[in-house]
Amino acid sequence: PEDPVEIRRIRITNPGETARLLELTSYAEVVLTSQANDEAHPAFSNLFVQTELLEPQCAILCARRARSPQEPTPHMVHLMIVDETATGKTSYETDRMKFLGRGRSIVNPAAMDQPALSGTVGSVLDPIVAIRRLVLVKPEQRATIHIVSGAAGSREEAIRLAVKYCDSRLADRVFDMA
Repeated sequence: PEDPVEIRRIRITNPGETARLLELTSYAEVVLTSQANDEAHPAFSNLFVQTELLEPQCAILCARRARSPQEPTPHMVHLMIVDETATGKTSYETDRMKFLGRGRSIVNPAAMDQPALSGTVGSVLDPIVAIRRLVLVKPEQRATIHIVSGAAGSREEAIRLAVKYCDSRLADRVFDMA
């Protein structure tokens, strides 16, 4: 209720007797324009989106470059917070073609065959946000993952959202308030 964010909480419980190493990957397509503009010229609209990593927050920041001084510059942030079960490095992808692979689709993307995402950022032809984390769930334990997507009117506001919501206690607080 405080911020323009969507938070998805995933809880994974290991009822077994052996530890499980899981690879979790988020994926969302980036638009940052009105639905009408996107439907009219999707490839053209995507040319104005820039992406960058905010590694301390395990986040991807996206911005739509203004085509004129009067046009607003919307931003979005996408991050994945994993409790103490996280292991290894976080990997990122912002290029849809690299994520999907040649001749493949979202049903069977090439990225799922790779040990890590490529880390492509900047100006890409078809922007996405994808984050991959490894999670080790020990026997009889539970992992909690929060995937946060937020909208902002400026870069500073998007970074503020990333810093704020990279703390899983704040994500839990949002669920308590709801």
